[in-house]
Amino acid sequence: MTADESPQGPMDGAARPEILARWKSLRDAVVSELRAVGLPAEPAWSGEPESEEPCTGVLVNVNPAADVGGVQITWCQPIERLTRIADSYQAGEPAESMVTRYGRVDEVLTTAAVLVLALAGYGVAPARLPYSTMEYDVLHGPDAI
Repeated sequence: MTADESPQGPMDGAARPEILARWKSLRDAVVSELRAVGLPAEPAWSGEPESEEPCTGVLVNVNPAADVGGVQITWCQPIERLTRIADSYQAGEPAESMVTRYGRVDEVLTTAAVLVLALAGYGVAPARLPYSTMEYDVLHGPDAI
């Protein structure tokens, strides 16, 4: 981003409307690309899926913050998996192996989404946000190449 493209909005810390529109367009293209190869993908805004249903698959989020905003992707595990883990804990059963296995599955599926986007010409990099080890920033679409 160049100096004259500073994303800072008027006073609220959100990116300018034209930047937000560009990020939303990129988000929608990413959702389409992932769905085209069979990966479930859900558009989101500020971390909230646009669907009423819980997200399962790739959450493609627009973070509207001017400083670390943009389009991010992460894998959302099915709610049934979380329920199984919670049930195991409540029953006093060890759930560590289940948590480890599900964590690895999430990592593999996130990597699959990153690779699909990279093969299609999208720029993808580990997220700049702290504590976001399984999130990636989508920097640009294939038309930027």
